[in-house]
Formats: sequence, C-alpha cells, structure tokens
Amino acid sequence: MKVPLIASLCVVMMASAAPAQTLQETPGSRILVTECDPHRHTATQAHPWIDPYGTPHEDQAHFPTWDAFLGISYQNQATVAATEVDFGLVARGSLVAVAKDIGRFSPGVLIEHEFVVSSEIFPLGSAVPYCAVLRVKYADGSMWHNPSPPAP
Repeated sequence: MKVPLIASLCVVMMASAAPAQTLQETPGSRILVTECDPHRHTATQAHPWIDPYGTPHEDQAHFPTWDAFLGISYQNQATVAATEVDFGLVARGSLVAVAKDIGRFSPGVLIEHEFVVSSEIFPLGSAVPYCAVLRVKYADGSMWHNPSPPAP
C-alpha cells in the first residue's frame, strides 16, 4: 500500500518536532509563567542576573559562569501589584531549585528575569521541567502560599 507523500512528510515532521512546552500555571497563584528555561552560560554571555535571595547583580566581571541559570518569564494576573514571587524549578518529579524575585510587578506586565541556581540541577532528565509558584506577596500586604508545593 502506497502512502501519499504529504502524509509521510507530516508524520516525519511530527515525529521530529520537539515537544511543545505547555505553560504551567500554579492554581490560585494569579501568576502565569510563560517561560521556564534552566540553562548555562559562558563568560562571553555575561548579563545582569538575580541571586537566590532576590538581589539583582549588574557586575559582569563577577558573572557566575560556574553556576546554572533559570530564566523565568511571567505575568502577574492579580488586580494588585506583586512585590515578591518565589518560584520552584520542578524536574525529575522533584523541586530542584528555588528563586526569589523582589520588586514591584504590576498586573498585566510581562516580567523576564534570570536567576542564578546551582549547576547541580543538571542533568534534568527526559521530562520537561516547569516553574511552580511557591509564594506571592502583594503590595497591599496580602500573601498567597502554594497549598500543595512540590516536594524536594
């Protein structure tokens, strides 16, 4: 039986395409994570970064190339600005890294930050990692805690 060329090409293209990363929203957090990208850099790729305590760093001469990085893009979907957001990188079914973002994150604005994390998170395994929201503090003083945080 002959398979039409177009059908064969579609099957090959579908089989070779990388799996699409599904956006992971932590229910109740009102934070939509649009990108969760654990990766490494070389010294020539130095740029501003945020340490695990939420402190931003600009000094590219002290760029921590020995560590890994977690790029997170997200949007506050609450009606009030967020002032702190704690994220957890989940890989291999476990919480493998945490990152804290401190600032004023207005509703509807896309935030794109890169956090330094331990290089020991690699290898990540075959499952697609995701960033869970662990805690959100809002400008009005209210706070949200993940009722079912991922286990380490």
